[in-house]
Amino acid sequence: MRRVSILIILFACITNTVTAQREAPQTSLNHYVEFLSESSEIVIRRFKMLSEYQDDVKRYRKKSDYGLRLPSSGPLEEYYYQKALAGTGIEAGKRKQLNAGAENVWKVLGKLDETCKALETYVRLKDYERDNLKKSDGLVAEMQSLFERYAHDKNALYTQIRQVYTSLADRSATDPYLITEKGMGEVIAAQQRLLEALPYYLNDATKAEWPVNLVRQSMLDDEKALATIGNTASQLQYPASDMVGSFKSALASMQDVKRRALDDHNFAAQQSARHGNEVYMSLVEHFNHDMLEFYKAFVGYSKPGHLLLGYPAFSPVMTPERSVETAPAGKATPPFQDRSFQLLNVKRAPAPASPALITTLNQYVDWINQSLRQMHLLQMILRNYQSSAEYYRDPAKAQKRANLSYSHEDFKVPSSEYALLLSASTSIPEPYRKSVTGQAEVLMNVLQEMDGLSIELVRYTSEKQYLKDQLRRSDAILDRYIVLFDVLDKKKEQLYNDIRRIHESYPNALPAGSWYVAGSAMLKTMDNGHDVMFGLRDYLRGESSKLPETTALEADSRQLIADEYKNMKGLKRYGRSNGLCPYTPYEDLGANAGRFAESVKKYKPASSGYAAHPYESFYYFYNNELVYEYNNFIELSKAGLLKTINQPDVFAFRRTKPQKPVPPPEKEEKSGIEAPTDGPDEPVKSIAQAQSTSMEAGAPARTDTRPLTSEAAPVTRDTVYVERVRVDTVYVDRNAQLQNVTRSLEGFAPNNMVLLLDVSSSMNSPYKMPLLKRSIKSLLTLVRPEDMISIVLYSGKARVVLKPTSGAKAAEIARMIDLLQSDGDTDGNEGIKLAYKTANKQYIRAGNNRIVLATDGEFPVSDEVVDMIRQNAHQDVYLSVFTFGRNEHTGQKLKKLSELGMGSYAHVTDATADLQLILEAQAKKLAGR
Repeated sequence: MRRVSILIILFACITNTVTAQREAPQTSLNHYVEFLSESSEIVIRRFKMLSEYQDDVKRYRKKSDYGLRLPSSGPLEEYYYQKALAGTGIEAGKRKQLNAGAENVWKVLGKLDETCKALETYVRLKDYERDNLKKSDGLVAEMQSLFERYAHDKNALYTQIRQVYTSLADRSATDPYLITEKGMGEVIAAQQRLLEALPYYLNDATKAEWPVNLVRQSMLDDEKALATIGNTASQLQYPASDMVGSFKSALASMQDVKRRALDDHNFAAQQSARHGNEVYMSLVEHFNHDMLEFYKAFVGYSKPGHLLLGYPAFSPVMTPERSVETAPAGKATPPFQDRSFQLLNVKRAPAPASPALITTLNQYVDWINQSLRQMHLLQMILRNYQSSAEYYRDPAKAQKRANLSYSHEDFKVPSSEYALLLSASTSIPEPYRKSVTGQAEVLMNVLQEMDGLSIELVRYTSEKQYLKDQLRRSDAILDRYIVLFDVLDKKKEQLYNDIRRIHESYPNALPAGSWYVAGSAMLKTMDNGHDVMFGLRDYLRGESSKLPETTALEADSRQLIADEYKNMKGLKRYGRSNGLCPYTPYEDLGANAGRFAESVKKYKPASSGYAAHPYESFYYFYNNELVYEYNNFIELSKAGLLKTINQPDVFAFRRTKPQKPVPPPEKEEKSGIEAPTDGPDEPVKSIAQAQSTSMEAGAPARTDTRPLTSEAAPVTRDTVYVERVRVDTVYVDRNAQLQNVTRSLEGFAPNNMVLLLDVSSSMNSPYKMPLLKRSIKSLLTLVRPEDMISIVLYSGKARVVLKPTSGAKAAEIARMIDLLQSDGDTDGNEGIKLAYKTANKQYIRAGNNRIVLATDGEFPVSDEVVDMIRQNAHQDVYLSVFTFGRNEHTGQKLKKLSELGMGSYAHVTDATADLQLILEAQAKKLAGR
C-alpha cells in the first residue's frame, strides 16, 4: 500500500511538470501584461490621490485652518507580480530577461508605494503645521518623478514582451484573427502616442500650451479608422466578432472626447491647464476601461484556436511646470478673409448619390446649424454686456461702480466639426467641392473674427480701458458685431442653397418609397415656412409694409395631415411614447406648420412695454417646432434625404444709441445728495410715482410684513457674539409715500441674496420667465463688489447653479440668467432647504441676508420647512416671495410664508419688474445711516 502511495505522488509530480511545460508562450506573456495592467491601475489611484491632495494643499496655503487629508492606500498586492515570474511557457534565456524587466517595474512600484505612505503619515501627524509643507513638497516632487520612471520601465518591459511574441511562430497574412488584431493594435498604439504627447500639470492654474494640432490630427485619423476597422468581423466566430463592434464604439467615444476637447479649447480654457487636465484624464479612462477591456475580451474569446497578446493599461505622468509668457494684448482683431462665389453650375446626375456624399452634405447642414447656435449664444452675451457697459460711459461715475467685466467662455467655435467637414469633403464631386469648401471657410473666418473681438473685450474690460476712452473701442466692437451677424446670416443662406442644389441634382434611389414621398411633402412645407419667416423678418425690419402671405403654408399644413396615411404607407406608427419614431415628426410638422401660419397671420404689435422683441417667439417656434421636427424625420429616414438649416434671431442683439456723458447737476450744500437717475441719463421716478404708475397698470399693492423696528436684534452666529448693530430697515408699502429711494445701493448694507427660482415648465410664458429675468438684470446694474448673489433652482431636483458670486462679476451672473430655461417639475421644499443652506453659508453679519423665492404658483410646504423659515427669520435670514403670471391672487398661501419669513410679498408685473428686486436689495441700511 505504501508503494502504491509513493507511485501516485510521483505520477502527480510528473503530471504537474508536464502541464507546466505545456503552458503556451502567449499565456505566459499575457501574465506579464496582466501584471503591468494591474500595476498601472495602482499607479492611477496614486496619481488621482496626489491631484486631489494638491488641491487641498492649495486651499490650505490660502486658509491655514483648512485641514489636509489623505486616504489610506492599503498594502501593495504582489499576486500578479509573482504570477508573471512563475510563467513556464517561455524559454529560460528570454524568461530571465523578462523577469529582470518585471523586477525593475516592481521596484519602482514599491518605491512609489513607500513615498505615498510617507506622505500619508506626514498628513496624519499634521507635520505640515510645523514645517510649512516643506517635506510635503519634497514627497510630491518624488512621486511625480516616480510616475515618469514607472511609465518608462513599463513601456520597456512591454517592448520586450512584444519582441518575444512576434518571434514565436509564422503569422499568416490572411488569418482574419491576426488581421483584426493588427488593426486594433494600430488604433491602440495611436491612442497611446497621443496620450504620451498630452500634458498633465499638477497645478491646474498653470498656463501652458496645449497641443491642439495633435488632437485634431488624432481625431481625423480616428475617423478613417472608424471607416475601416471591423471589416473582418464577419469572418470571426461569436463572441469574438461581437467585441470588434464594441471596440469600435469605444474608439467612437474617444473621438467624441477629442471633438469636445477641441471645441472647448476656447480663450477661457487657455488661461489655465484645467481644460487640458480634464481631457487627459477622460481619455485615459476611456482608453483603459473601454478600449482595452474590449480588446482584452477579443483576445480571450479568440482562444483556443488563436492565442493573441493583450495590451497593458496606460499609466499617466505629470508634466513639469513651464513658465509661458502671456502674449501682449496686440492690435485690433483683423477683419475676416472674405471671398465671393458664383452660383454653382449644377448638372443633373445620372445615378443616385453615394451614401458618403449624402452624409457629407448633411454634415454641412449640421455645421451651419451649430455655427448659428454659437452665434445666438454670443448675441445673448453681447446684449447683457451692452446694457451693463452703458453705465460706465462717464468715467467719474464708472470709478464708483464695480469693475466692468466681459466673458465669453461659453462661446465655442465649432472647429472640430469644421475639420471633419473638410476631411469628408473629398466625397463631393470636384466641380462643386471648391465652392462649398470655400464658402465654409469664409463662415469659419467670420466665427473666428467674432471670437477675436470677444477676446479683445475681455482684455479691454480687465485692463479698464473704458475709463480712458469712454467706451469708444467697445462701441466700435459692438458695431462690428452687427455687421458680422448680418454677414453670417446671408452667407449661410447661400451655402445651404448650393448644398441643396447639389443634393437635388442626384435622383433618389427609391423615389416611390414612403420615406422619400413623405419627406418631399414635408420639405415643400418647410420651404413655404421659410418664405413666411423671411417675410416676417422684412415686415418687422420695416422693409415690407405688410405681413407675409400664409395661404400656401396653411394649405401645406392641411395637405400633410390629409395625406398622412398615404404618404407614410408601410412605415410603422408607434406613437409618441416610443421616442424618435417616424410617425411623430411627420404628424407634428403638419400641425405645427398650421399653428405657425396662424400666429403670423394674427400678429399685432404689442402695446405694452414688454422688453422682448416680438420676433423672438417666432424664432423659437420655427427652429424648435418646424426645423427640429423635420431634421428629426430626415435623421430617422436613412433614405438619402437632406436636412434643413435653422434661422437666426436677427433681432436678438440690437445696438442701442450710445449715451453721451451728462455732467452731474449742481448739488445743494444742505443735502449733498446727487440727483437720482433711472438710467444713464434719465431721472428716476420717486417711489410714489412708481407706485402710481403701477396702480394705474393694475399692479397689486406690495405688502411688507417685516417688523416695524429700526433696530436689529442682537446677532449670534457660529458661537461668536456680535455686538448690537444699529441699522435702519427700508419698508416698501405701495400705499405709503416713501421719498429718496433711488436706483443705487450706496448707503445700504451689503447683500447676501439667494435667488430661489422656479424654472418649471409652467414658467414658460411671456408674463413669467422674461419678467423674472428682467427683474434680476435690473438689480445687476447696481450691485457692488461686496454684494453676493447666489442662484438656486428647484425645477426637478433642487440645485445650486450659481455659488455666492460677487457683484463685481455682474456680467457673469447676467449670462447665467440668460441660460435659464423652463423645464421639469417643481420641488419647492427641497429648494427652500437648499436656499437657506446657501444663505447661511455666506451669511454677512449686519448685512441684508435674504432669500427671494420667485414662482408662478403654490406648492405644498412641509412642517419642517415652515419651522426652518420661522427660525431663520429670527436669525436675520429673511424670506421674500415674488409671484408671476396673469392671476395676481395665485400666491395667497405663499404670502403667509413671506410673513413667516419676515420678508415681503409682491406680484410682479411688466410695470413693476424693474423695481421689485432693487427694493429687496435696499432693505437694510448701513449702520449709522
